[in-house]
Amino acid sequence: MRRTTILLVASGVCAVLALLLAFFARDVGRWPQAIRSGDVAASDPARRAGVSWTVDEALPFSPARAALGLGDDLAFRRAALRFRRAYTRDPELARSSEGTQARIRAETALAREIRGDSDRRRASTASNLLGILALVDAATAPAGNGPIDRSVFEFQDAVRLDPANEQAKTNLELLYQQSTYKSSVRGRERLQRSAHAGASVSAAGHGY
Repeated sequence: MRRTTILLVASGVCAVLALLLAFFARDVGRWPQAIRSGDVAASDPARRAGVSWTVDEALPFSPARAALGLGDDLAFRRAALRFRRAYTRDPELARSSEGTQARIRAETALAREIRGDSDRRRASTASNLLGILALVDAATAPAGNGPIDRSVFEFQDAVRLDPANEQAKTNLELLYQQSTYKSSVRGRERLQRSAHAGASVSAAGHGY
């Protein structure tokens, strides 16, 4: 009788484990498609409002996402999406309260990405994007031409994090070439010592 009970319990445990593994495998298999679909939607300006890189996982606490190590990757994608929503070439929209709030949300997400992502290439890309938004902040400042030191710092930091980031190098070079950039040596040194305040979606080799 005791042996029968043990066998029944063991078979029950095996059945539960098999079911959990089946759910886990299903959840793992659904993530690649969810990421692809989210990326496609994020690239379409008309669909960005409803973009979501999510899977309705059968198991609680998202063990499949954790096993795939997607936490930092998804955080970066969401921060980059906020950048796309905030980076507008419409001067009137950029100066509006809506544009300002969109940039604040994007800059907060990108700064969090720079601090928290262990992947230096992603952190470098985020720093480059943050530098671009800082340029927009400077261009839409009440005086019409705010300081661009923060952009210079973010582009420098992007290159430090990933020396192969050609977009950040190009953006930094373009700023140095601008006649409006007149920071003193002391100011640059102070800027380099400061902490983070905050990458490009343009094609490689092109700035901003």
